[in-house]
Amino acid sequence: MAWSIVKFSGEEIINLAIEIEKAGKTFYEAMKQKVDNPEFKELFAFLAGEEEQHVADFEKLGEKLTRDVVPNESYVGEYGDYLRAVIDSHIFNQKNVDELVKDIVDIREALAIAFRFEKDSIMIFQEFYNGADESGKEVIGKLIDEERKHIKKLSAVARPLSFGS
Repeated sequence: MAWSIVKFSGEEIINLAIEIEKAGKTFYEAMKQKVDNPEFKELFAFLAGEEEQHVADFEKLGEKLTRDVVPNESYVGEYGDYLRAVIDSHIFNQKNVDELVKDIVDIREALAIAFRFEKDSIMIFQEFYNGADESGKEVIGKLIDEERKHIKKLSAVARPLSFGS
């Protein structure tokens, strides 16, 4: 699936964000089908719906965000190298979502992947936020807050599992 970013154009950034959110939606929908516990089914259905809304939000933002990002660098290519490393390390860029889901054997593992997806996404979106204009920052900031809420929701569900329940 290998995501990448080359020109730092608004269009390229939005397209990558949309792909990230679509991968999250695919993961959460697959997990909803895989688990038997109704509480986890509901959680994954909720998160899939949230990711679908984020796709729509980024598509709307894409209509406004057309300028190229001009990074503040100490050497030419510094920011590109950093952002490529962040993107390359995103969990859904390293392994196909279907492969990840197939290999999951328990809910703790599923929740760990979900946590990593949300954290990896926040890291990337934070960089997009840093390069956006004010209207872009407003939308991306809200999306980052949504991802943070997902982490809190996942944490609330995972906490009892960490105590052996």
